[in-house]
Amino acid sequence: MQARSEEQVAAALLEAERVWLVHRGGFCAARLLGDDASPAPPLGKLALKLEHSGDVIHVDEDDVEKANPSQFDRCEDLS
Repeated sequence: MQARSEEQVAAALLEAERVWLVHRGGFCAARLLGDDASPAPPLGKLALKLEHSGDVIHVDEDDVEKANPSQFDRCEDLS
């Protein structure tokens, strides 16, 4: 299995709409806002809309992980 470059990982994350915000207490489901964010996030940050509260926040790119597409919601574990 070939390792992916940092640019490839960043591009895959930006294509994802649903993401997990990783923080000290665990994970939060969120949606990536991309260019729709107002105001635009600073360099190195991403704009997210938290699903549980609807708040829009700016977080470090390293604190975000890609989530499975919604077509896999409520599916049995396939691993």
